[in-house]
Amino acid sequence: MEVITESLKIEKKDVLPQILMRIFSVCKADPTFPLKEQINSAEGEVDTLTLKIKKQQKLLQQTIKLRDDLSKRLQERRQENFEVKSRLLEELGSEI
Repeated sequence: MEVITESLKIEKKDVLPQILMRIFSVCKADPTFPLKEQINSAEGEVDTLTLKIKKQQKLLQQTIKLRDDLSKRLQERRQENFEVKSRLLEELGSEI
């Protein structure tokens, strides 16, 4: 029998996932475990989903950056328009 030790820092909110990770690591190490293929398949799906989530988070960050940039540019254009209107009104002899 092989002793498997994992030094994961245990936090109260993550106790159950850590217990499951340790159980899966023991099952993966056992060559006679009958559900080994299913565990490997599930890990592959988890890796795929994790990659998709990272891509979506990257897209979200880019979207937020673009939104902020557009908001800033819109505000600048509004300010410029206000200044042009004020100048035109002053040249025409009127006030705002």
